[in-house]
Amino acid sequence: MKNPPGLIFRNRIVWHILFWLLCYLFYSVTYGSYAENYRQEFISNLYLLPVRIAGTYAFIYYLIPVFLLGKRYLAFSVLAIVHAVLFGLALWAVLNYFVYCDGCIYEPNYPLFSISKIFRLIIGNYEIPAIAALIVITKRWYVDQQITREMEKDKLEAELKFLKSQIHPHFLFNTLNNLYALTLIKSDKAPDVVIRLSEMLNYMLYHSNEKEVKLTEEIDLLKAYLELEKIRYGNRLNLSFKLQGDPENKYLAPLLLLPFVENSFKHGVSNNVENPFIRIDLQITDDALNLQVVNSFGEQSQESFSEGIGLKNVQRRLDILYKDRYNLQVKKNDGIFEVSFRLNWSANS
Repeated sequence: MKNPPGLIFRNRIVWHILFWLLCYLFYSVTYGSYAENYRQEFISNLYLLPVRIAGTYAFIYYLIPVFLLGKRYLAFSVLAIVHAVLFGLALWAVLNYFVYCDGCIYEPNYPLFSISKIFRLIIGNYEIPAIAALIVITKRWYVDQQITREMEKDKLEAELKFLKSQIHPHFLFNTLNNLYALTLIKSDKAPDVVIRLSEMLNYMLYHSNEKEVKLTEEIDLLKAYLELEKIRYGNRLNLSFKLQGDPENKYLAPLLLLPFVENSFKHGVSNNVENPFIRIDLQITDDALNLQVVNSFGEQSQESFSEGIGLKNVQRRLDILYKDRYNLQVKKNDGIFEVSFRLNWSANS
C-alpha cells in the first residue's frame, strides 16, 4: 500500500517530539501548580522524561505488536503488569537518586522500595503509555481499513476488467458468425458488416476502459449493432427500436446496454424460425434511464435464455457499479421474453 495520506502520517519524528513536549509541560505545570514550585517541577520532570519515554516505547513497540496484536492475550496481561511495576520502580529510583537526595531539589524522606510511592507513580504516570498505545492502535486500525478498502477496490476493478474482457470476445464471436454466414452465400452485405464491425470494435477498444461514457455514444453503439443484425436477418425479423427523451449530458458505464439487446438475438430470435420479433424501448428522463427489451424465443432456448454470459456479466457489473441505483426484472411467459432495466442517474433519484 502507498504511504497513508494526510498530515497525521507525515513527519513522525516531529509528532513524537510534540507528544513528549506536551507531556513534559503538562506534568510540570500541573504538579508545579500544587505548591507554586514550577521551577522545581520542571527540573524533576526533566529527570523523569527519559524513563517515561523508554517505558512508553517498550510498551507500544514491543508488548503491543508482539503480544497484544499477536493475540497472546494472557502473556500480554502478565507482561503489562510487570511493565507497570518496573515503570513505577524506575520512576521512583530516578526520584530517589537524582531528586530526593542530599543536596538535591528535595531531601529524601522515603525508602527506595516504597510500595505506596511506586504505586502512586504508576497511577500518576501510566496514562502516558496508555494514551500512546491508544494512538498506535487507532492508527493501525485506520491503516488496516485503508488497506482493506484499497484491496477491495483493486479486486472490484480487476473483476470489472475481467467481465468487460468477456463481453468483447462474446460479441465478436457472434458477429463473426454472422459475417461467416454471409460470406458463405457470397452476400453483397458482407462489406457493410465489416464496416459496422470495425466501427464497433474501434469504440470498444478506445472507450471500454473508461469509467463512464456519453449515453449518446452507447446509443450509437446499439444502433450499429442493430444495423448488423438487420443485415443478417433482413425482412425475416420484425425489429422495433424507439427512443424517447434527451440523451445529451447523460453518462453511464461503457457496454452496459448492449448485452441486453445482444442476448435477445442470441438466445431468442436466432432460435425462433417463424415470425421472430424484437421490440426495444429506451426512455430517458431527468431522473433515470428505462430500457425494455421484449422478444420472441423458441422452445430450445427456453431453458438457457437467461443464462447467457451477457446477462450474467451485466448484472454483476451493475451490482459493482450501481448498487441500490438500479432495478432489473426478467420475465418469461408464453414464448415472450421481457427484460426491464431502470438505472437512476443518482442515488437520490
